[in-house]
Amino acid sequence: MDKETVLDVLDKAGHGQHRDELAALVQTSYWIVAERLAGRPADFRQSEDSDGIEPERLDAFEQAMAALPLGASRFGGVPDLPPGATWPERDGVPMEFIAQLRLTDLSDVRAGDDRLPGRGSLLFFYNAQWATTDQGEAGCCAVLFHDGPDEALVRATPGRVEWKSEFSNVSQFAPFLHGVASLRFERTVSVPGGVGPYVQGPLKEVWQDMHCEHHGAMTGHEAFHENYLLGYVDEQDYVDAHVNGTEDQLLLQVDSEDAADFGFGDCNKLFFLLTKAELAARDFANVRIYSMLG
Repeated sequence: MDKETVLDVLDKAGHGQHRDELAALVQTSYWIVAERLAGRPADFRQSEDSDGIEPERLDAFEQAMAALPLGASRFGGVPDLPPGATWPERDGVPMEFIAQLRLTDLSDVRAGDDRLPGRGSLLFFYNAQWATTDQGEAGCCAVLFHDGPDEALVRATPGRVEWKSEFSNVSQFAPFLHGVASLRFERTVSVPGGVGPYVQGPLKEVWQDMHCEHHGAMTGHEAFHENYLLGYVDEQDYVDAHVNGTEDQLLLQVDSEDAADFGFGDCNKLFFLLTKAELAARDFANVRIYSMLG
C-alpha cells in the first residue's frame, strides 16, 4: 500500500476534489504481522487454590521462549529488559508485557524514515488493573527504550504477586503472561481515523463515512488483526484521546491478536500515544494508553 493507491480510493469514491487535503495527511506506517509460537501458559482467571497452569502449556511456552534469541521482536512472552531495569509495576502489581520490538528488524523497510531510533529495542507494558488512560488513570502503561546491543539485555524472570481486581471475585497472579508470537514488519501507509483532530476543512465533511466504508481498501488488506507501528489511530476518537491535538503521534497499535492470545476487553485494541516532540527526543516516559475510543 502506498500514497497513490490511497488517493485512488478517494477518487473512485467520488471525492477526488479532496485529493490534496488527504495527500498531506498520509503517513508512513509499519504493519506488524504476528506468527504464533506458543499459547499462554495459564488461564486468565485463576482461582485462589489453583495457579491455573497446565504443564504441557507451560512447557510449550518455555520452549518457545528458549528458542528466541535475546532482543527478538515478539508479542507476549517475557521481556528482555534493559540492563538495570526492573519489570514495570503499578501499585505494586507487575504490568502485563505486550511487545518487544527490535528496531533493526525494521531496517529493510524503513528507508528514509528516521522517526524511530535506528537501533535498540522498545518494550511495551500494560497495567494489570485494567485501567487505561481514557478512564482518567495515570501510570497505565510503560514503554522502555534500550539504546544498546541485544547482548546487553537481560531475560526477565516473572515474579508472582497475588492480587484481586475490583472486577473479579477471585484472586489472580501477576504478571499475567500472554502467548508468544514472532513478528515481521511491512511498510505501508496510514490515514487518520474517521473522527479525530487531523482532518479539517472540506475533507472533514465526508471523511467519517469515507473512512468507515473504505477502510479496508485504504489499508491494502482485509486482515482481521490490525497491528501497526507509527501512523494514525484507525478508530474514531470519541473520547478525545488526542489531548495534544495534531501534535499527538500513534506509537503502537496492538489488536486482540490470536497469535499471542491477546484479548483486550471485548476484542478491543490498545493504542500507545505520545507527542511528536517526545518521539523526536526519544522520550518515552509519558506514553499514554487507550483502548476502545468509540
